[in-house]
Amino acid sequence: MIPPICPKHWSESSGMTSSPPPRHWVKMEVERPHGNRVSAELGGADMTSFKPAEQRDKRFKVRSFWQLLARFAPHLRPYRKVLVGTALCMLAVTVMELARPWPLKLIFDEILMPERSHGGWLADLALLTGGGATLLAVAALSILAIALLGGVFGFGQAYFMSIVSQRVGAAIRLQLFSHIQRLSQSFHDERSSGDLMARLTGDVGLMRQLLVDTGFFLAGRLLLVASAIIVMALMDWRLTLVALLVLLPLVIVTARLVPQIKGAARKQRRKESQITQVMTEGITSIRIVQAYAQEAQEEQRFAQQVEGSTEASLTGTRLEAHLERLVQVILAFGTCAVVWYGVVRVQAGALTPGDLLVFTAYLTGMYKPIRRLASISSRIAKATVCGQRVASILDLEPEIRDHADARPAPPFKGEILFDQVKFGYRPDRPALRSVDFRIAAGETVALMGESGSGKSTIANLILRFYQPSSGRVCIDGTEVGAYTLESLRKQIAIVLQDSVLFRASIRANIAYGHLEATMGEVIAAAKAADAHDFIEALPDGYETIVGERGASLSGGQRQRIAIARAMIRDAPIIILDEPMVGLDTASEAEVCKALKRLVARKTCLVITHDPRGALDADRTLVLREGKIIDVTDVTRDQERTTNAGITA
Repeated sequence: MIPPICPKHWSESSGMTSSPPPRHWVKMEVERPHGNRVSAELGGADMTSFKPAEQRDKRFKVRSFWQLLARFAPHLRPYRKVLVGTALCMLAVTVMELARPWPLKLIFDEILMPERSHGGWLADLALLTGGGATLLAVAALSILAIALLGGVFGFGQAYFMSIVSQRVGAAIRLQLFSHIQRLSQSFHDERSSGDLMARLTGDVGLMRQLLVDTGFFLAGRLLLVASAIIVMALMDWRLTLVALLVLLPLVIVTARLVPQIKGAARKQRRKESQITQVMTEGITSIRIVQAYAQEAQEEQRFAQQVEGSTEASLTGTRLEAHLERLVQVILAFGTCAVVWYGVVRVQAGALTPGDLLVFTAYLTGMYKPIRRLASISSRIAKATVCGQRVASILDLEPEIRDHADARPAPPFKGEILFDQVKFGYRPDRPALRSVDFRIAAGETVALMGESGSGKSTIANLILRFYQPSSGRVCIDGTEVGAYTLESLRKQIAIVLQDSVLFRASIRANIAYGHLEATMGEVIAAAKAADAHDFIEALPDGYETIVGERGASLSGGQRQRIAIARAMIRDAPIIILDEPMVGLDTASEAEVCKALKRLVARKTCLVITHDPRGALDADRTLVLREGKIIDVTDVTRDQERTTNAGITA
């Protein structure tokens, strides 16, 4: 039985200590273009922060073909039995290839020119069959049998290789995607989604070709070449040496051109990533592009990237063609030398014509993979570059992780404390400067200030997306770092300004807040968020598939589904980040009513720039340039808030 693609193999197969795959998964219904729904699974992953690894075991560095194999070969372990089948088929194919010219030697030496026979087992076979038509029939049937058996074993080898190739490629892609899911927000801010998509799709695909397809091809060719050289040496070692004289110039030529091919491949992959980036931006921002009538500008940007990729591809193709021509010329000299010296050896009686025929057949088999050296070198170069790009992502390790003595968080009451907290995304740009405040359990506090004042940074520190430079962030009197990340974040619900919905059913989007939620709990959360009525009015109700990022719904509808998702989580701490920005008056009223239900009897931090979005907060903290400059009561001291620089 073929092993499935299983996350349990990721950590042992990656050659590194990577974060484990998500432990909780929610099944979501995804609609295909023709309306057929298929099951997809979305994992509830912890979004931990990562930083580049400065010091890692050198054996895991990917700088060459062999290091790439060493890095990712452990992914082959779950498929040992399939690999054994592949190896046996490969061995059988090699035997058939070695046997292929011998029936022709039998015909030449024992039927057409028996006087030139040197005896041996073929002569014994001729005596046994009586020669003539019987021997010819044996030779003809041997040719047919060798071809049939070679075809059967070749099919088996290709089939088993395909199984391993597809499974390993899928496993690496899943591992990379899972790893990317856990990278920090700062990583995603710096990397384009197009570049990551290119690594997940194109890079993994090309790397898979090297790891399995090219790897097995090279193994099979090397086995055949080694076997052929041994048989050739047993037949005539002098002629074998002549055949091998071409190896030295081949090594010199390859050593000079392959690094250039690799450089061209690296440039091409970089350009293709930029193409994907421009394409992704153009498609996801199509409404803005069309609204500003900038289609021509986007086409020009895309054309520039395509031109750059084309130039890099042409450079690589030119180098490949140059290498291929040189290899063919060198091999032609080798073939001429072997044929000339082989005829001399036949005329001297050291070899029979059949021996020379077998020898030249083996020479062709030995030179054939060498003739493909240019294309193989190009594939290896491209796949090695792709492997480097994939490994560079997998080599990012967590900056925020569970401490060795971290423990599961108990049920929170909800008290939040910031004690002299300092933090900066960059050392020279502090985002928070000695921030001090306390939020009592069950209290609603509005956090107000201009853009860049540090409001969202406070939310990020509560969720432990980042570590403070100094000071303490505590919940119920205990620093958040004392708890495991999963248990900490499970007790915090968040509603963002731009509510992200998945292309899945509304039911699945709401249940994303609590993966084990029943349908009754989903409906109850939707009713509490004032979303039930509009959901029921949709053609498929709760099974309606929303568009990408919820594009098929209005802003207010998206926000109420996001509120329902937070409600079903039933977390003791709620973070609202500009939840009513961009809504019209009617939607704002509906969302405001739903939010008040959400935060009832919960500890709530409302991030807003507008006092109207403070949700009758018990207190307001006003930030400016990373400092709390005012603490007021929204209802009693509206004027003080306005004077602090916040426009009502």
